[in-house]
Amino acid sequence: MKKTKKFWAVLAAAGLLAASFAGCGSNASANAGSSSGSAASSSAEGSSASDSGEKKVIKAVTSGTLAPYFYVNDDNELTGVDIDIVKEVFNRLPQYEFQIENMELANISVALDAKKVSIGSQQFEKNPEREKKYLFTNEGFAAYNKRLVYKKGRDDIPSIDDLVGKKVSAGQGSNTAAILETYNAEHDNKIDIVYSNGATSESIYDDVMNGRLDAIVATKKTFKKYNEAFGGGYDINEDSYFSESQAYFMLAQGEEQLRDDMDTALKSMKEDGTLTKLSIEYTGSDYNSEE
Repeated sequence: MKKTKKFWAVLAAAGLLAASFAGCGSNASANAGSSSGSAASSSAEGSSASDSGEKKVIKAVTSGTLAPYFYVNDDNELTGVDIDIVKEVFNRLPQYEFQIENMELANISVALDAKKVSIGSQQFEKNPEREKKYLFTNEGFAAYNKRLVYKKGRDDIPSIDDLVGKKVSAGQGSNTAAILETYNAEHDNKIDIVYSNGATSESIYDDVMNGRLDAIVATKKTFKKYNEAFGGGYDINEDSYFSESQAYFMLAQGEEQLRDDMDTALKSMKEDGTLTKLSIEYTGSDYNSEE
C-alpha cells in the first residue's frame, strides 16, 4: 500500500535549518503545488502572500520515523499518508510554496519556538501545555484514540491507575508522555516511564514480550499492524481508552492566517473524500475511523 512519489526537491534553505538545530536526521524536502519564482530565503514567520504576489514559503518538519504515516523511503524521500495529506493541503493553497524536511522529534518544538519553521507534522494531539505555546489546526485529520497494549494473557493493567509501579514506553515530547508525566506530578505513587526515543517499534514490542516493559500505548490501527508483524502475542484494552483525541498539525505562534487557510483545505478534503482515499491507499482503512 505504500507508494513512492518522486516529487521531492532539495531545499535551498535546508543547510540553514540544519545548521540551526543539531540532531536532524537525513533531509528530504518538497515543493507542493505550482511554485515558480518563490524566494527560498523567505522567513517562516507570517503566512500570507506578499503584496507583490510572491508566494510565501512555508517550512514544515516531521520526524520521518513512523511508517506508513511518515517515513524516508529507499530513495531518501519523505513519504507516507501524513506527507501526502499535508502536500494536498498546500496543493489547494496556491498562495504558498510548501517545503518539508525530517528532523528528530525532540527538535520539532524547538524549531517551532524559534519560528525557523511554521508547521510540525507528527500526528500531534492537543493538550493544555501545548496549546499555551502553539497553534493547532481546528480541523483534525485522523482519529487518534489510544489504548493500552500489553502481552497477551495479562489482565492486571486495564487503566492508567494500574500502571503505577510498572514500566510504560512513551516517546519523549509525545502526548502519551505528557499524560503520564502529569499523572506522576499529581500522584505520590508513580508510573515508571521508559522514554523510547531512538528505539524501533520491533524492539519496543520485543521488550513487552520479554517483560522489560509492562505496557505501551497505541492506536488500534497501529496495534493491529505491529501485532501481526511481531507474532501476534499481544493484546489491547478493548474496554476503555487511554486517551481520546484527533491528530492535528501544530503551528508556530503568529500563524493564525496559515492555520485558517489549512483548516479550509482540510475541511474540503474531508468533504470530497480525499482524506479517506489517501488513508485507504496507505493503510487499507479509513484514517478518520478507529477501526
